[in-house]
Amino acid sequence: MPRFLRPRVYLNGAPSSDLAFASIGTALQGYVSGLAYANLGNLYASFMSGNSGHLAQQLVQANATGAGLALGVILTFVCGVSVGTGLLDNVPARWSMTSVLALEAAIAAASIVLALDHAALPSALALVALVGTHSVLHRQVDGAELGRGYVTGYLFALGEALARPKRRSLVFLEISAWLLLVAGMLIGAVTTKFLGQARGTLFVLAVLIVLETMLWRPWLADRDAT
Repeated sequence: MPRFLRPRVYLNGAPSSDLAFASIGTALQGYVSGLAYANLGNLYASFMSGNSGHLAQQLVQANATGAGLALGVILTFVCGVSVGTGLLDNVPARWSMTSVLALEAAIAAASIVLALDHAALPSALALVALVGTHSVLHRQVDGAELGRGYVTGYLFALGEALARPKRRSLVFLEISAWLLLVAGMLIGAVTTKFLGQARGTLFVLAVLIVLETMLWRPWLADRDAT
């Protein structure tokens, strides 16, 4: 192949496909919730509505330990969102999403180390931070916000879309997002059962690599011919 037609890659800073990127991210958040569920005391890494309800129940039962754990999970998630947002807002646009994914990879690696060191709860909390951080990479596709672990939001939007039959694509997207979360959580739970959280987190790193490659696009180096 002539040198000027040889494909190269360059960092574009935005996904080559918002739909694919966000869909993978949605499944990832479900997967991490299933992966960390047992070590979080039956709390979720990405579903803060359920965790908030759990917090209220623990307060009613005067269970300080349970309430503290639920509150800790919620605050860890919020912290992850805040740090991820800070990166998106302050890192140059070309590198901002890459910086978020790099941080997630570092958090995943830390979670693996903690799990291998038998620090199950800190390891699971690290995954909560990871999910919160990844939530900032959500994408809007045909009016649907995809890429969040936002079960209630997807089902609410689905109900609205069903009442507006002209938005069939929106109905499909909202159903797909819900199914991706459920399927991801199922796979995460099965992975934890048979492989454990540490090994299961290796798949998270693999997915983050795939998402990173979606920020790079091929470019024909035709300028070299001029």
